[in-house]
Amino acid sequence: MSERPSPSAPRRAPRRDALRNDAVVIQAAREVFAEQGPQASMESIAARAGLGVGTIYRRFPGKDALLDAIARLFVQELDEATAAALADPDPAAGLERFLDFVGAFNTEKRRYASLLAGRLGADDEVSRPTFERIRQLTQKAVDAGHLAPDVTGDDIRALVAAIHAVVAAAPDGDGSAWRRFVRIHLAGLRAGRTEG
Repeated sequence: MSERPSPSAPRRAPRRDALRNDAVVIQAAREVFAEQGPQASMESIAARAGLGVGTIYRRFPGKDALLDAIARLFVQELDEATAAALADPDPAAGLERFLDFVGAFNTEKRRYASLLAGRLGADDEVSRPTFERIRQLTQKAVDAGHLAPDVTGDDIRALVAAIHAVVAAAPDGDGSAWRRFVRIHLAGLRAGRTEG
């Protein structure tokens, strides 16, 4: 009689090729969802990734698992974007580059944004550092005189949410609407700033 493995036995870490496949699948899913929207099939994603459908289902049991992975990746990318913006010696340039990232990502996920709803802000442990960096970035821009003294991180967070709505209302693939919106909004946030 063969011994069964203990239920508490440690699970092996995924092999390198499995992790590489995950990255390929997630990128393929982002592209296919961006093109086809919610109706995109796992078969289309597998074809774009150059993998068999069975390979994908072994790592991602369905669309929900893929969307969760895309949402986690976006939170990570958002965090990296805020960190890069915060490190920029020019707070105004850093803030504008961060808002460009937000607009570009929202444009990419426009067709499947409804599927990501509720997933992006769900992990407070991941998003808290991002929100703290947005607050710090805003304060740096205020301290440097690029934004009015009463502008807060919450104002920039509201602008991030508003960019999503502007992208959703714009004609497909038209990035000019959100760029104009950001330009006008930033001009308003600069109004009344103290001149040095």
